[in-house]
Amino acid sequence: MVIKVEFSEDFENGFRELAMRRFGFSKGAIKKASEEAIRKWIKEEDRNIPKLEDPINAVRGMMKNLRGKYSSVELQHEGWKLWIKKR
Repeated sequence: MVIKVEFSEDFENGFRELAMRRFGFSKGAIKKASEEAIRKWIKEEDRNIPKLEDPINAVRGMMKNLRGKYSSVELQHEGWKLWIKKR
């Protein structure tokens, strides 16, 4: 799977340098460093975000007053706004 991410030049250079020092100056060092960083972030975030038994119903309940007022894309944006507020 490919995920594309754009960083500032300073951040990218620092990340590349650290990845090479940690994993060596070989092909795959950036990939290994990226996977390790994302795994650590997921593990940390997973502890901080409460689990929902049924996230679909939670979103439906929060958005029931918006029915028929927005397109599907606009509803997605509104859903994200509501989700972020609840955190």
